[in-house]
Amino acid sequence: MPPKTTNKYILLGYYIKQHWLSYSLGIIAILSTNWIAVSIPEYVRLSIDLLNNDLEARQDLLWEYMLIMLGLAVVMIFVRTLSRILFFNPGRAIECQIKNDMFYKLMALQKDYYEANPSGNIISRINNDITGVRMICGFGLMQSFNITSALSMTPFKMWQLSPSLTLYCIIPILLVFTAVRLGMRVLVRNMQARMESLQRLSGFTVSSLSAIDLIKSQTMRNWSKGRFENENQEMLRRSMKIAWTRSFVLPMLSNLEHFLKLLVLLFGGLMVIKAEFTIGQLTAFIAYSALLTFPLMGLGWVTTMIQQGLVGLASIQTVLQQKLPRSHLKSLSQTRLKSLFAENRLTVDNLSYRYPLSNKDTLKNVSFNIKPGQVLGLLGRIGSGKSTLIRHINRVIDPTEGEVLVDGVNVLEFNESELLELRRHEMSMVFQSFGLFPHKTVIQNVAYGLEVQEKPLEERTRISEEQIKAVGLNGFEHQYPSELSGGEQQRVAVARALTTEPDLILADEPTGSLDRKNANEI
Repeated sequence: MPPKTTNKYILLGYYIKQHWLSYSLGIIAILSTNWIAVSIPEYVRLSIDLLNNDLEARQDLLWEYMLIMLGLAVVMIFVRTLSRILFFNPGRAIECQIKNDMFYKLMALQKDYYEANPSGNIISRINNDITGVRMICGFGLMQSFNITSALSMTPFKMWQLSPSLTLYCIIPILLVFTAVRLGMRVLVRNMQARMESLQRLSGFTVSSLSAIDLIKSQTMRNWSKGRFENENQEMLRRSMKIAWTRSFVLPMLSNLEHFLKLLVLLFGGLMVIKAEFTIGQLTAFIAYSALLTFPLMGLGWVTTMIQQGLVGLASIQTVLQQKLPRSHLKSLSQTRLKSLFAENRLTVDNLSYRYPLSNKDTLKNVSFNIKPGQVLGLLGRIGSGKSTLIRHINRVIDPTEGEVLVDGVNVLEFNESELLELRRHEMSMVFQSFGLFPHKTVIQNVAYGLEVQEKPLEERTRISEEQIKAVGLNGFEHQYPSELSGGEQQRVAVARALTTEPDLILADEPTGSLDRKNANEI
């Protein structure tokens, strides 16, 4: 897992250093590419000057220069392609690793985190913000080294040809760079605001689609459309500011090449007329000025990309740096762990719980003891705390006061892996929401618990078919949840809970969508 730090550069370095070999070879390839790029104009200069002298006597030398330039161009194509592979592949690998780290962290976080962070915001972070980080680790890093080496080698070669002409070129470059730097500050502020707006819009969209029946039944369509329009207009406003800033910055960089060529032709041409410069030197200098403008044009894109990626990384960091519950707990001894549920005893002792921002307890001083073979039924009006109590037993939420004991062991003492094993092998749950996988068939949904237990395919199929038959869904094995009624979907959820033969079954209104006859049969 990544280090716990609030510094986004340390977090970025953690992922980058894992691919140091590929990046190191990529840097060597980039240096070689730029060395070849600044070497070719030198042979162009020699060839043109040769044309103005005794060409017939030295024609073999001209062919030699041309073959050298052709060879260098072929080698540069190969090395440039290699540099992209060595940078882009680690970028993709880092993207994959960050997604895995985020998924692991999201799976371990408690319900209160999801109540404070809508699903749409989380989806936006995974889909959009991680892409920005991948661009930094791939194209962004490659171009950073490419621009650095190009802006080091090219001015040096230009200075060797003519220091004064080089100074004429550097002055407008500094002016343009200053203007670009100021524009980037405005760009970053609007990118940050646009990212937050996109997260809000994504969160509202997911929430609206999830509650579409409620919106329609309560005639909330106009309100929903208005809210969506406001969020969408805010994102549009930020996007237009970003576009306006780019339209100011990028043309300055793209037209810099033409301005430099004009300066070189003006002052370089005067030097040729005064015989201070040869035509070959002037041609080489024009080639160098073109080589200089390409990294400067890329500088705008790279700066924008890096700033956008860092904004996304800061957003990702809010998930990766969340403190995990139970991470400080030590593992129970193997002897104690194997003895759990040996007596098959569940005890709830003086349990109380109050939801955040609530002024009264949902549960207060609840106590009971369940022994093997016993069935405990909880009755109460809507909102009386039945589902809340079940979420305490499987440790979805933690009690404000009191204890939940499994064979005498407080569930608060289980670390993450032990809690997963407890849920996987010893207890099953049937919730009010069925939680079926829409892209899997009935038999695949029922066999899910067995798949997690890594049982053989033949055994999973046999047990699943038995449970499907037990809940009266014969012939539905290969249908999808969308093809089933609410009651049939609930029977699938019940069958899935029974396949693992758990010691404890927690059922939250498991027959709420069934008629009395089918409910009694189940």
